[in-house]
Amino acid sequence: MDDNNPGAFDDTPDAGVDDPAENRLKPVQKTRRPSVASIIISVVLVACAVTAVVILAMTNVVPARMMIPAVITDFVLVALAVVLLLISRPRRHPVRFWLSTILALVLAIANVGVAKVGSDYLKVTSEVQPPASDTVLYDVVVLTSGPTAVSQLAGTTVGEVADDPLSDAMQSHFLSLVNVSFKPSATWTALVADLTGADVTSIVIQDGFMQILSDADPDTYATLRILTSFEIDSSLANTPSPSPSPTPTMSNPDGAYIIYVSGIDTYGSISTRSRSDVNILVVVNPTTGKVLLVNTPRDFYVQLRGTTGLKDKLTHSGVYGIDVSVGTMEDLYGINIDYYLRINFSSLVTIIDALGGVDVNSAYNFSFGGYTFTQGMNHLNGAAALAFSRDRHDFALGDRIRGENQERVIEGVINKLANPSVLVGYTRILSSIQNSFQTSMPQDVISEQVRQQLSTGRSWSTTSISVTGGDGSQYTYSYPSQKLYVMIPDQSTVDAAKAQIQATLSGQ
Repeated sequence: MDDNNPGAFDDTPDAGVDDPAENRLKPVQKTRRPSVASIIISVVLVACAVTAVVILAMTNVVPARMMIPAVITDFVLVALAVVLLLISRPRRHPVRFWLSTILALVLAIANVGVAKVGSDYLKVTSEVQPPASDTVLYDVVVLTSGPTAVSQLAGTTVGEVADDPLSDAMQSHFLSLVNVSFKPSATWTALVADLTGADVTSIVIQDGFMQILSDADPDTYATLRILTSFEIDSSLANTPSPSPSPTPTMSNPDGAYIIYVSGIDTYGSISTRSRSDVNILVVVNPTTGKVLLVNTPRDFYVQLRGTTGLKDKLTHSGVYGIDVSVGTMEDLYGINIDYYLRINFSSLVTIIDALGGVDVNSAYNFSFGGYTFTQGMNHLNGAAALAFSRDRHDFALGDRIRGENQERVIEGVINKLANPSVLVGYTRILSSIQNSFQTSMPQDVISEQVRQQLSTGRSWSTTSISVTGGDGSQYTYSYPSQKLYVMIPDQSTVDAAKAQIQATLSGQ
């Protein structure tokens, strides 16, 4: 249209109108599609973020007030990185592309780290759950002057305990090693007598009874030698173990619970039955933030759950399985134990080293196992903490002081776990403590305790007490052939412990 004559038309093409002829001459402009690299990086980043959030949610340990802001922040940053990546082309926008790529990689690495920690946590908390059955360690024993190899037992007679419920499984395993015949003995002490009296060339005996023999009759034990050992799953018993009837117990208020810590007298696998040298109740009240530790000496003379007649040393309960130890402690204190925790010598060293050591308050100056401890606070690594926990011969009160020292080590562990600084080495700690302990506390309950601690940041108040008694010499259920040293319980200390347990549970 002519500007001077609005009504007239000219043949000049309008700038805003497409000319078909001209369009045929122009190359078709390509759509700006994201680069392949941008798409791949974006997909990987989103996958890492989603995986991290899913795994973290599965752990159920992060409080909602922390989880929700963290997830929102993560997703916002991920979305920003993805958008920048998709609108950036390496050749056209190199600076923007590489900055968004670096941001994406940083976010991906962070999310992978979170997923790894969460995955390790789930793995550890599932592995520490006890198996359906424990294992029983058997020793093949000869005189020190006897055969030096299992193969030399071929064609000989091997003694065994007549009423051992695992006899069939044990014999089957033994015969896979060498061809022998078996001679039953009425009791395990009679079995040892058959060997020392040369009635048999060798015997096969539960390692727990050999542990008892080493304490009860060290002279006889010194004349014996273990050729080999092997484990049998307790579920292979000929007849199931009878279920001992529980005694009436005090009920625990909502939220409060009791853990029985059993420190078994062995290195290696913690699923193996062994004497329970550490017997500590951990009474926890999350509402008040109070923890009560109750130590019961290993030689306490008690009735083992499920037995009649002679009483026994508390430590011997572990030879018959964790259920007997738990039941015996419940009967002694009239309580309901909610969960148990089993550790052994190897476990203690591993756990404390994983925590970077613990601070332990010693009431005495003493040396043991190559370590020197001073009165007051001592920072101990795993090996030093084990030595601190084991010494009893340097004290006039013997096992009583050892029990108190064990409680102080547990206090140190509790205080270290409650410190937020422990989260810095969380991944290393998780990888270190795998297979270091067993607990009957379910995975979801463990997560609940961790979540509460993260949410409240509570400082725990720990009190330690110990029951005690008088020195005595008595026949025992596990070793009835001669009297052994035992600690005769002082019932007043047991009653005082019961009252303090109830006070802690009820929040007093």
